[in-house]
Amino acid sequence: MSSLNQIIRYSSVGILTNAMGYILYIGVANIIGLNPPIAAIFSGFMVIGISYYLNKHFSFKHNSKGSNLAIKYYVLYISAILLHSFIIFLFSNILGFAHEVIAGISLIIISCSLFLIQKNILFNR
Repeated sequence: MSSLNQIIRYSSVGILTNAMGYILYIGVANIIGLNPPIAAIFSGFMVIGISYYLNKHFSFKHNSKGSNLAIKYYVLYISAILLHSFIIFLFSNILGFAHEVIAGISLIIISCSLFLIQKNILFNR
């Protein structure tokens, strides 16, 4: 599969899962009132399974049956969720920026980094 095709597929999955996660994040942080970094962790864990399934089967068309790939994926995404939460904490709680804006920017930057890691390491055949 060409890199451009993978980018398009990954972007489609990313828009879907990140939109779901971001809407959940805003709801948990703004409506329920949970601290934004904690809300980021919560919302990230809520969409991680969907993200794994769609990226494995749709974005990268990987047909591995073992659990080793899933473990690596979850470790990667849990690290990304924690980094995302830390960025929100630093820029929102400490520096005073609007957490909604910081979360959106952080999602975009981390998603681009995750594509490169997944393409070149995780789903590399």
